[in-house]
Amino acid sequence: MSHNPDSLNAERARTASRLRVLAVLRDSPEGCHVQQAAERTGLHPNTVRFHLERLESDGLVSRHVRRSGEPGRPPLAYTANPVPDAEHGRRDFGQLAEVLAQLVTRTSQDPAAAAVEAGRSWGLSRSEVSEEATDTADAIAELTATLVEVGFAPEVCADDGDGHPVILQRHCPFLEVAQAHQDVVCSVHLGLMRGVLENLNAPLSAERLVPFASPAGCEAHLSAGGPTPTGR
Repeated sequence: MSHNPDSLNAERARTASRLRVLAVLRDSPEGCHVQQAAERTGLHPNTVRFHLERLESDGLVSRHVRRSGEPGRPPLAYTANPVPDAEHGRRDFGQLAEVLAQLVTRTSQDPAAAAVEAGRSWGLSRSEVSEEATDTADAIAELTATLVEVGFAPEVCADDGDGHPVILQRHCPFLEVAQAHQDVVCSVHLGLMRGVLENLNAPLSAERLVPFASPAGCEAHLSAGGPTPTGR
């Protein structure tokens, strides 16, 4: 079963545009209204509004009324919510990840499989179970939103030649730990994606993660089908 390349290309474009809008808000602590974000991204205001609503529903941005003192209805302004991995928090979180990676490596007969299952549990806990099947485009959108929340800057790329989507994972939030414990950390991220897709009842599974596939980051290869069995 192959995926519609037009659908994948459209989702890739939407994801890229949404990340551009989020980047503008993160560079504007005072917030932006729709027209300002449109001017700074070069997107149509209606497109910006669509992405802002999605980012708000994902908990990445907040909106408030901006009081300007001018007559008329004050515009709504949007601000990016604080990034949970601020420098101090990221350092502490990285130390914890290092300790846990060492523990898994020392105590598990199959550290990679144990890490995949831990990541899957993490993914299941981060999303609600969907009773209805989620289509491919919506599943990819939900998955990339989760990856953004975790700290990645994902990009939906062209398919891998077999009609399967590939997600380029830029800005690994655990880069230093992954370099020392690649098998464990990357397996956790693979399991995370599997758990999210499983909850979505998606027609996709996270087949494999290729660590440091290019200077840009790691590559997550998705495939048609339901949840991937535990393991790699």
